[in-house]
Amino acid sequence: MGALELDDIRELKQDFATELRRKNRAKRTIDGYVQHIDYFAAYLIANKLPTNAPDITRDHIGGYIEDLLTRVNMRTGQQLSPVYAQNQYRSLQQFFKYLTAEEIVPADPFDKLSLPEAPEKLVPVPSEDQLRALLAGCAGKDFESLRDEALIRFFADTGARCGEVAGMNIDDLDFNEDTAQVIGKGSRPRVLPFGAKTRTALRRYLRARAKHPKARNGEPALWIGRMGPFTDHGIRQMLERRAAAVGIDHMHPHMLRHWFAHTWLANGGQEQDLLMLAGWRTRQMLDRYGKSVADERARDAHRRARLGDRL
Repeated sequence: MGALELDDIRELKQDFATELRRKNRAKRTIDGYVQHIDYFAAYLIANKLPTNAPDITRDHIGGYIEDLLTRVNMRTGQQLSPVYAQNQYRSLQQFFKYLTAEEIVPADPFDKLSLPEAPEKLVPVPSEDQLRALLAGCAGKDFESLRDEALIRFFADTGARCGEVAGMNIDDLDFNEDTAQVIGKGSRPRVLPFGAKTRTALRRYLRARAKHPKARNGEPALWIGRMGPFTDHGIRQMLERRAAAVGIDHMHPHMLRHWFAHTWLANGGQEQDLLMLAGWRTRQMLDRYGKSVADERARDAHRRARLGDRL
C-alpha cells in the first residue's frame, strides 16, 4: 500500500489518538477507538467508498451501521449485538467530532444521525448466598485459596474495577487506615476503605505471599500467581473457575462491582458517597449499576417507609 492522503481516516486516526492521549484517556479506550476506525475504513474500501474524511457522508456512515446491525458473527453464526453497533457508532461519532473541530471536514456527518436502538442488557447482581458460597470455596491455607479469598472480599468490599485491582502494588495498602489506593480511569487515583474481614484476609494473604518465589525476587505487584503478577485476565479466569466449582453458572468481577453498588444503596448509603467510592464522574452510572435489582430496593424502601400506616 502506498502513502496515504493526509486526510485519509487511516492517517487521521493517529492524530485522533494523540489528542486522546493529551486528554489522558485510558489506553484501552484509545485502542478501541482506533480499532473501530480501522473497521470502518475496511468497510469503505470493501464497498469502493471514499476513505478521505471530507468525502465521507452521512449515508456512508449510516450504511456502515446498517451493515453492522445485519451482520453475522462468522465464529458463532449469530447476528452481531446491537450494542456492538452502538459502541462503533459512539467511537466514530467522537472521531468525526474531532475532525470537525480541526476543520478537516466541512460539517459533522453525525449531526442528523441517531444512535441505533439496542435493548438494555442488565448485569445480574449475585446474591449474598452466592458470594458466601464463593468464599467458602476458597477455604484453605494454601497460597491460591488465601489469595483468592482476599481478592473476592476486596472486590465486594470496595467495588473496585478489575483493572484497578490488577494494577495494585503492595505499597498501595495502608493498614493504619485500612484503605487501599487504586488508579482509576483517566489515571485518577482513588482511596478505598475496607472492613475488618477484608483486612484479615489481606493480612493472611500477605503472609503467604512473602514466602512465594516471585515475592522473594522483589515483585512489587500485590496480586501474584505462578508466573508473576496476576493479570486482569487471570483474575477473571480465577473467578469463573471458583464459581463453577461451587455450582454458580457465571461470575465476573463487574458483577461484584454491581453487588457493591446495589448493597450500598439498599442499606441507605448516600448516592454522592457512592459516586466518590466507585470513581464515577456522572450520576448516569448510578442508574446503571445494580439496575437489575432496583425494583427490589424500591420495594424494601416502601416497606421501611410504611406510608399507608401513617394514615
